[in-house]
Amino acid sequence: MFDKLKKILIPDKDNNECDEGNIAVMREPDIDNERLERVARLTPREYQLYLLLLEGYSLRECADKLNVKYPTANTHMTSTYKKLGVNTRAELIIKYRDIRI
Repeated sequence: MFDKLKKILIPDKDNNECDEGNIAVMREPDIDNERLERVARLTPREYQLYLLLLEGYSLRECADKLNVKYPTANTHMTSTYKKLGVNTRAELIIKYRDIRI
C-alpha cells in the first residue's frame, strides 16, 4: 500500500510523472460535499454568524454586528458548532475557511 501511495504522490525520477491513473485518490470531493451540506443546514442567522466568525470577529463583536444580545449570539454559535460538527472556533476556521454558499 505504501509503495502505491509513493508512486501516486512522488514523481518517478526517470520520467517526472505521477501515476495519473490513480491521481483521483488524492481528491476529496465527498468531504467537500459533506461540508457544503452541513453549511447549507444553517439558518440565515447562524450563517451570518458563521461568516463573521470565519472573518475573525469575537463573539461579542458578532453580537453587536448582528444587533443581538450576547447570549443570543452564543446560542447561535453553539447551534452552528453542533451542525458543523466542530467544538472550537479554531476547528471551525480550519475545516470551513473555504466554504461559502
